[in-house]
Amino acid sequence: MMNTYERDAQALDAYSHAVTQAAERVGPAVVRIDIERGEGRSGRRSPAGSGGLGSGFIFASDGQILTNAHVVEHASRIRVTLADGRTFDAGLVGSDPTVDVAVLRIGADHLPVVELGRAPLKVGQLVIAVGNPYGLNWTVTAGVVSALGRTLEAPGVHKMTNLIQTDTPINPGNSGGPLVDSAGRVVGITTAMMPMAQGLGFSVPLDTVKAVVAKLAQKRESSYAGVTMGVGGMRVKIDEALQRTLKITQQFGMEVMEIRPGGPADRAQLKRLDIIITADGEAVREPRDLQRFVQRHQAGAQVPVQFLRGGRLRKVTVLV
Repeated sequence: MMNTYERDAQALDAYSHAVTQAAERVGPAVVRIDIERGEGRSGRRSPAGSGGLGSGFIFASDGQILTNAHVVEHASRIRVTLADGRTFDAGLVGSDPTVDVAVLRIGADHLPVVELGRAPLKVGQLVIAVGNPYGLNWTVTAGVVSALGRTLEAPGVHKMTNLIQTDTPINPGNSGGPLVDSAGRVVGITTAMMPMAQGLGFSVPLDTVKAVVAKLAQKRESSYAGVTMGVGGMRVKIDEALQRTLKITQQFGMEVMEIRPGGPADRAQLKRLDIIITADGEAVREPRDLQRFVQRHQAGAQVPVQFLRGGRLRKVTVLV
């Protein structure tokens, strides 16, 4: 039988292994964000060369990046440094300051991306944050979920609700980085520390992040001159057991997070949290795939769509 020391050592080994594996999985998709600011909150021009530092992570292989809205607020220039050392200028796709989420895009493709979590979080669960605190690139901190559904009110900060509270250290520069579970799946975006609190960190939950991404995607889709499906969403990993059961070969699909009322997807009775896997007979792995397939049709065309709902594979025909 193991003695107490051996049991403690084994537990510590398992903990270290979980943190190491999670960090290695998400690390290649974590980015450093440097900004130059224009006008500040007062409306006056900031001093030349003033800027800020934050973190972010790639969630779509075409160069889309998630971060905090406050990290890029009033930015006149945004520079993103990848884990492999490459640096790009980034454009702001859109943001929602009320929940502190922003989406950026860089001119690169075929990039490493994070995997998004799907299981609900539990208090006491191990979580890991990866970011660039104080400019110290790609730093890993670990802790546990202390509470869920927290409200954050602090001077100069939007009142934020439904936050994840952790004891994972969140320092300046960490903001906008991913909070991941022990499997390296993103469960939130680290956002702030309560002023004067010791070791108290907060993160925006993944459901809130997904909703922002979907709204921005739908807004972009509605601005196209061609036909649309009236749906927004983001790339998610398909459950491996479901892949085997349903004999699905692709690993990723597009989870529906926003549907325009009365639009084509709504009329076809697609619903939030459906995962679209094919359209027009071709694999849909992320929103841009769906947009590309729909755009090649004329208005009024019928597009067959295959999707997952409730563990079953379903089909509808969408009149675009």
